Amino acid sequence: MTSLHIKNLSVGYANKKIASDINLNLRNGRLVCLLGQNGVGKSTLLRTLSNLQERLSGNILIDKQDIEHLDRRDLAMKLGIITTDKIGTSNMTVRELVALGRYPYTNWIGQESEKDTQKIEEAISRCKINYIEHSKLSAISDGQFQKAMVARVLAQDTDIILMDEPTAHLDVVNRVEMFQLLQSIKNETGKSILISTHELDLSMQFADELWLMNFNEPIVTGVPEDLGLSGELEKIFFHENFHLDSRTGQIKLKQTPALFFKVVGEEKPVQWVQKALERNGYGINEVGVEIEVEIKDNILGWKMNKQDGLTINELLDSIQKT
Repeated sequence: MTSLHIKNLSVGYANKKIASDINLNLRNGRLVCLLGQNGVGKSTLLRTLSNLQERLSGNILIDKQDIEHLDRRDLAMKLGIITTDKIGTSNMTVRELVALGRYPYTNWIGQESEKDTQKIEEAISRCKINYIEHSKLSAISDGQFQKAMVARVLAQDTDIILMDEPTAHLDVVNRVEMFQLLQSIKNETGKSILISTHELDLSMQFADELWLMNFNEPIVTGVPEDLGLSGELEKIFFHENFHLDSRTGQIKLKQTPALFFKVVGEEKPVQWVQKALERNGYGINEVGVEIEVEIKDNILGWKMNKQDGLTINELLDSIQKT
């Protein structure tokens, strides 16, 4: 399998260096998420790694060969990228879009061989978009379009795939489906996948490795749990008004609760009640006022200080009245 090595790389523009001294390796069969705040240079790094943008200095090696020595066709057989750039040919069908991934292999008139057709059909099936194969791009949803873009890069059949913000503009269901799709591609094909994303919670759940990019600092790498434990995740998402809960991967407001509660009971209702309490500025600890919760026939029941009720809204109202 093809591997990607980054040595002493500096990226940016002629009049502005965005990041420097980057030394990283994208290992085979890994799903890696590149995280960082807006403007830190994630997209610039991906575009540089794919040779869409000139590097300022350093080396980008694929199988020990610098990509600047590869012609466009040879590089396209080793590395595929999905950018955030919009495709203007909305009259194109989904299959036609996926077929574009075979451009490094088709002849000068773009004629498909039997192998080209096979790769296109495999990519469409793997992304489960057979049902929209003949639909126009203008007639499909954002989630379907992103899956078609993934199918296109799969048809390109490279060992390395780079993706810039693959879940941008997608709803929560499609965001999760996209990460599941990328994980299954990695598991079933052994491809190396590097994506830039703001999806911290999904990255913590699906990524084999995180690359944390911060302003004027070296990129920090590691498995999600190590980076959460070490405090590195908090550094890149630092803000004076909120903090990252490294245990859950969620952002929480910085506040000093006036009241604390201890919620006991089944895991599911406990989690939702705790979430509602924290959203309303209350704290959770082991010595707070005890709230007992349970679910019977899909109906919540709670007890607190000889009071009881059936909904979280009733619980919040009760707390506010005391």
